[in-house]
Amino acid sequence: MTPNLTSARQAIQAELSHARQGAAFYSARVEALETALTQLESVESDDMALLDTEEGTTAKRTGTKKQAGKRGRPARKEASSPSTRTRKGKKAAARGDQGELPTTGIDFWLELVTDEPKSAVDIANAAATYLGLREDQKTQIQKLKQRVAPALATLVSSQKIEHAGTGRQRRYFRGNARQGAE
Repeated sequence: MTPNLTSARQAIQAELSHARQGAAFYSARVEALETALTQLESVESDDMALLDTEEGTTAKRTGTKKQAGKRGRPARKEASSPSTRTRKGKKAAARGDQGELPTTGIDFWLELVTDEPKSAVDIANAAATYLGLREDQKTQIQKLKQRVAPALATLVSSQKIEHAGTGRQRRYFRGNARQGAE
């Protein structure tokens, strides 16, 4: 045989061998998937039989049928009275935390930003002072401080205030943005 025919024959044989391996792989894969599907169907039919049995006993006891597909934990009920408070709630009450923070909208934060450049920490401290939060109300102060960055970012992006610097050196002030916002 000529060298071209020999190399063509070898290439075809290699391709054929590869195709056979692929067919064997997919044949085994099809068999495994069919087995898995059969197992799922048998488990599903067992679950349905069990669910039907449970529904029958529930219907006998309560006079109603359970809703199918309702699984998992029941919805958590909110603590409405002091006797049903969680541990965390009891600790907060013992520390003197007084409920939730008031609404701190954009106008609230805008009042705290002055012509003098201030850091976000200074603005957060001014907000805590303005709201009359005490040092022992740590959770309330923490919640307030979590509101500072998004509020300042919104004020800067809406050009109601300006900022200078980067990172922790960033300072916020009214500057020329004040005239544009009014």
